[in-house]
Amino acid sequence: MDSIPILVSQLEQDPDTKGIFVPDADVLLERIPVETLQENLGKLCQQVGTVVSHARKVGDFKLKEVTVQVEITAEGGVEMIGTAKVGGKGAITLTFAE
Repeated sequence: MDSIPILVSQLEQDPDTKGIFVPDADVLLERIPVETLQENLGKLCQQVGTVVSHARKVGDFKLKEVTVQVEITAEGGVEMIGTAKVGGKGAITLTFAE
């Protein structure tokens, strides 16, 4: 099975907890199965499409492009970044255009 390498942080006091770029944590290389990442990214893109489909036109303006930033979890999950405080380190930017 194909996999993609990704750097994750592991806290010393809780080796079962892994995240992306946690301060004061050991950095490990994890391999994420391509199928897992493909499935999770596909679900997120479909959900974003559903949400955005209702906002195609606002007054006289037409929505031309939507940009979202996502991060990949150590388990291969794909999560949207909700605030600027989370930061963009290691983020993937997805741009959807007509």
